Amino acid sequence: MAVCGAGSTFAQIQPQTVEYSNAATAQEASKVSTSSATQSKESALELEKKALSGDINATFELGVYYARGLNGVKQDAQKAITLLTSAAEKNVVAAQSYLGYIYGEGKLVQRNYDLAVYWRELAATNGTTADRWTLGNAFLYGFFVPKNQIKALFWISQAADEGDGNAILKLIEIYKNLKDNSQLQIWQAKFAELEVKAAQKGNVAAMAAIAKKYMSGKEGLQKNRAEAIYWYKMAAEKENFEAMEKVAQMYAKGRYLPKNPQKAQEYFEKLAKQDIRYCFKISSFFAEGNDGFPQDLEQAAFWYERAAQNSDISTKNHLAWKYWAGSGVPQNSNRALEICQEIAKKIPPQSERPRSQMETLTITMLGDISAGKSAPLDYGKYVGASTRK
Repeated sequence: MAVCGAGSTFAQIQPQTVEYSNAATAQEASKVSTSSATQSKESALELEKKALSGDINATFELGVYYARGLNGVKQDAQKAITLLTSAAEKNVVAAQSYLGYIYGEGKLVQRNYDLAVYWRELAATNGTTADRWTLGNAFLYGFFVPKNQIKALFWISQAADEGDGNAILKLIEIYKNLKDNSQLQIWQAKFAELEVKAAQKGNVAAMAAIAKKYMSGKEGLQKNRAEAIYWYKMAAEKENFEAMEKVAQMYAKGRYLPKNPQKAQEYFEKLAKQDIRYCFKISSFFAEGNDGFPQDLEQAAFWYERAAQNSDISTKNHLAWKYWAGSGVPQNSNRALEICQEIAKKIPPQSERPRSQMETLTITMLGDISAGKSAPLDYGKYVGASTRK
């Protein structure tokens, strides 16, 4: 893929996907490439014998020992560079990469960006797809190499061409910011292709992602409602949250799937187990008779109570008012009084600390209900008046 055409417009890129910490060090950044050396239990003397006999990996490991001061070896920059360079010149990719980090960081030796770029590009050329993606990101953010957007795009594109999902996502972000729709569509289609393969292998998140794309006909997949419904149902069966919500709404409204209130309720109840907010939604559905739910104030009360059990004082106050006013639940002043009493038991005396606004509301509502007053119709105004006292 040609990259030089990006030119000055590449400066419009506002990367967001990956951020490198300023606190990162060359040693931290190269843990993977030097892991075999850092985990080695061989002594420096043993490695030296192997290195002298021509063992290139031993030469590399010994170089890491001297660079980091490992396994009883005193840190020695000159010996480290000599050994690492010897290994790197014999195409040990980890040595090439590590030398690039060392020269780019400028701690063990004086910083030399020319050598940093030379060795890291050689490592990326000889290494894996992941190495090419990492180097592209390094050029994009100036991570121990000078920022270079043309080189960044080149190496990220290399990794993306080889199917690296992170690299493809970065190119999608880049071309969105450049408003280059032709390239954007190419890479969105590539990423969608990866997602389809992942979904076919059982990746639940990928199932939900491609279902959404098939439904909209955007981001790399052509609109295909049958495929969308199929993958939504597959993901929902595996309890993917987004998919369960979509399938529940389809069954509830009879849109795209035959209307089936029972199936809708089953999915909504599964959602409620994962997220308390769905208890409130289900309560609202029963209260209003929406989304395939029959109007049933008893069920509305049940679901709101279920939500309130593990909620804060403001939710419990609201539930008490709903019973008092008969708003979305059966009118029941006794239950409203019980809820206020339960909350009040946990409110310490004012002599210990000032009451919060919600605690003040509880005490006010408890007094008003006990006095037989009618519930105010506007809960918001009641809250405001009560908490200003």
